[in-house]
Amino acid sequence: MMANIMKIACCLVCVFGLALTAPSTVKLPKGFVQCKRSDPKLNECIKNSLKNAVPHLVKGVPSLGIYPIDPLRITQLGIDQGSGPVSIKLNFRDLDISNIGTVKINHIFADLDNNNITFDVQFEKPITLDGNYDIKGKVIILPITGDGLCKISLDNLKAKVYVYLKPFVKNGNTYVDIKDIKLTFTTTRMHLKLDNLFKGDKALGNNMNVFLNENWKDILAELQTNFENALAAAFSGVAQQFFSRVPYNQIFIE
Repeated sequence: MMANIMKIACCLVCVFGLALTAPSTVKLPKGFVQCKRSDPKLNECIKNSLKNAVPHLVKGVPSLGIYPIDPLRITQLGIDQGSGPVSIKLNFRDLDISNIGTVKINHIFADLDNNNITFDVQFEKPITLDGNYDIKGKVIILPITGDGLCKISLDNLKAKVYVYLKPFVKNGNTYVDIKDIKLTFTTTRMHLKLDNLFKGDKALGNNMNVFLNENWKDILAELQTNFENALAAAFSGVAQQFFSRVPYNQIFIE
């Protein structure tokens, strides 16, 4: 599992580029509002600041070297599920995650003394994953093989995101590294479409796609941890790009 996540992280570095040394003073992205650490309504301040900033962040901030993140490209993602009802080797390539920009932040809890922030969010449009795949193994009772285009959609996605930060000082400013991000989610429906199953046999492929969608809950129950880790790694790469450029002490001021 950790090997897969490290692979994702390395790919994200390739996608977003390595962070360069930031100047001592950085202009915050459009819509971003500074929050005082001592503010008794700090959580609301952060929530409102992100609400205003997200539409601009997803489009990218060229001045900070931040690229557009909707869709977010993951160059490679591997899932090796060795046992259980779903026993597969599934690889994704050039996977685009779309509708990230429709995120709605419901609640934030910031524990700045311990350098962690928790988010409750939901997405107003289905989160979709489009790209190339190859698969081999068994799904519940049926063998499955395929290599082609894929589309996965998650309806009414709600997520809880735990962000753990590690501060450090550089050039007189305090920055943070993303120490870890953990993510859990719920969805009311998962839709799957895998093209070119069974070497292009349309009858077998159509039947398998129907089977996958009829049994989506059982399949997701087996693969959800893999998807959660993948999304967490993706968002970690995006967050690290931002925090590598913007001093922490210019976001949360004394």
